[in-house]
Amino acid sequence: MVTTLLVLAGLVLVAWPVATGSLPTSTGSGRRADARRLRALDLRPGEATSADVARLLRAHELPAEEVRFVLAKADELGVAPFTLWMWVKRFDVHALAVVLGADLTHDALLHHLAAGSLPDLAELEVFAALNGLPRRGSASVTVAPETVRAVDPVRRVPGTGLRIVDPGTWPHAA
Repeated sequence: MVTTLLVLAGLVLVAWPVATGSLPTSTGSGRRADARRLRALDLRPGEATSADVARLLRAHELPAEEVRFVLAKADELGVAPFTLWMWVKRFDVHALAVVLGADLTHDALLHHLAAGSLPDLAELEVFAALNGLPRRGSASVTVAPETVRAVDPVRRVPGTGLRIVDPGTWPHAA
């Protein structure tokens, strides 16, 4: 009798929120709560946590696999959530993914934030891809044929009559 009452009470406790629609959903109150938290952190970014950074990355539509990658790299490199928050606000989420993927240190991120400078992302994307940053659908780079020139294998040293055909012919290599 007691177990029956406990089972019924448990069912009521579980079924009541479902029946009344008071559970947070991905389209309803859960998104509103996330947006409210993000607005609050705009006023107090020092209170940001890793979960808040994940909310911010998802709000900027970063794919789930990149969100996991960014948070794992930030944890591995010891980058504080406040720094991550400020980086996203100053630059963007894709820049954050690239710099963390390229293993920039916490100090390097702080230096760029303080200077207001963005490192060369094209260069860092190579390292980030090698470190496992999930690739976005980027178009491949092609070189127009008119920009490719033949290289003259014979070089002349200015001011002398010396000719360099390959590295082994340099006359002053002792």
